[in-house]
Amino acid sequence: MNHVNAPDGTPLVFDAYEPAQPALAVLFLHDWHPERTGLAERFAELGVELRDGGFAAYFLEQRGHGRSGGRRGHLSRFSQLLGDLQTLRRAVRRRHNVPQILLGHGFGGLIVLRYLETQPGEPPAAAVVASPWLASRSRPAVWKRLAATLADLWPTFPTGSGAAYMTAGARAELQWAQRAVLADCQRIERPLLLLLGETDAVIDRGAVHRFAQDLGTRATLLEYPGLGHDLFSAPQVRLELSSFVAEYRSWDRDRKYE
Repeated sequence: MNHVNAPDGTPLVFDAYEPAQPALAVLFLHDWHPERTGLAERFAELGVELRDGGFAAYFLEQRGHGRSGGRRGHLSRFSQLLGDLQTLRRAVRRRHNVPQILLGHGFGGLIVLRYLETQPGEPPAAAVVASPWLASRSRPAVWKRLAATLADLWPTFPTGSGAAYMTAGARAELQWAQRAVLADCQRIERPLLLLLGETDAVIDRGAVHRFAQDLGTRATLLEYPGLGHDLFSAPQVRLELSSFVAEYRSWDRDRKYE
């Protein structure tokens, strides 16, 4: 278990899977799981596979999740998540000065996409986004939509339960981020691999298709028949990921990431 402090001082935890001399680093951002424990064990198999392939892998437990600090299920500003990712990237560079690939799932994919749109000065080699939470498949209940309007007056007002638990402030910030990512997709310049399960019942698959179409040749969309939202539990998806990562072994190897 490794620690780093976010720009606002929030303690963040990440797990590292590192070979002796990695060819590159993969930085993973998980889906929305504010009340779930055992995030480290959930992705251990993927971390071991990447490490055994010669890649360093880092799994950040995001603020308000798992062992990291922050109020459970709450976001003050979505931009804080971009700062958290930037902090992780710099911590990884201090360990291994190698090219980086960003990997996001669901909510984590939304963060990766917004990062690509707003942080052009320090681009990763590429990014992989699975089941990106650009929009939900089902329309939120009326009371949840009304709760989001309370964000300014009562940002910590609780909405939802279990995996869907979040505060009114978090709900408003995530809805803003979804609109922003869709509006600013033309800012993405790095190669992007989008992964989508054909039976995903969580996200709006149509939004992902439209997003990929708007990106044109900058994005590759792979769809998996019979698979749902949790793609990284499937061996064929992990194999596709390893193959994609391997293509960037020698990406800009002479560049210094200071």
